[in-house]
Amino acid sequence: MKTIYFEKIGSTNDYLKKIKNPTEDIFVVAKTQDGGRGTKGRSFICKDGGVYASLLKLYPCKAQDSFSIMMGSALAVLKTLSAFDIKAKIKWPNDIIVNGKKICGILIENVFEGDMVARSVIGVGLNVNNQIDGEIENIAISCKQILNRELSVETVTATLCYNLYLSPCYEEYKKHLLYLGEEVTITDQKSTYKAFIDDVLPDGRLKLKNGEVYSSAEISIK
Repeated sequence: MKTIYFEKIGSTNDYLKKIKNPTEDIFVVAKTQDGGRGTKGRSFICKDGGVYASLLKLYPCKAQDSFSIMMGSALAVLKTLSAFDIKAKIKWPNDIIVNGKKICGILIENVFEGDMVARSVIGVGLNVNNQIDGEIENIAISCKQILNRELSVETVTATLCYNLYLSPCYEEYKKHLLYLGEEVTITDQKSTYKAFIDDVLPDGRLKLKNGEVYSSAEISIK
């Protein structure tokens, strides 16, 4: 695996996506980003003191198992936080939550080749020592706020990279999910309504108590 560091970059995910014909896995780390993105095109604020990294994995799995990449990434962040005595949960599909607030965002971008994922770019933005203020202070939290002390960003980054190579476990993923069996607010392209979550299927789709099944591209929950 090759590792590349930047003081500042637009987006670590975008940098990796522009690499043509990679021959090895590549881990890109930036001190700050000014073009960070979350799921569904949302912006992601990336101030100094956080972990902003993307891992390009070559042929990580079969296309039919592509949700395992998302599961493994979410679990990697949970294991990383646990190493520093922070207990987190997963909000489907891969938001990482502590004390009701978001501590980490994950963006997965896959390239498919036949029945395989030819490469996957796994982007992680983890709030470590970075300041949480302004428009996001009511919805976001950092490790520093939780622990009342700073962590070594380099150590957190190295721990994350290690954990991103651990094998994902569906049952472990489900064990850490928020809202299973609970009523949530569902938002789709046309409306917002209440529904009870029944399960998350192995392919990553959310199953409601009424039997309806949706992907994360179709709905969001809160």
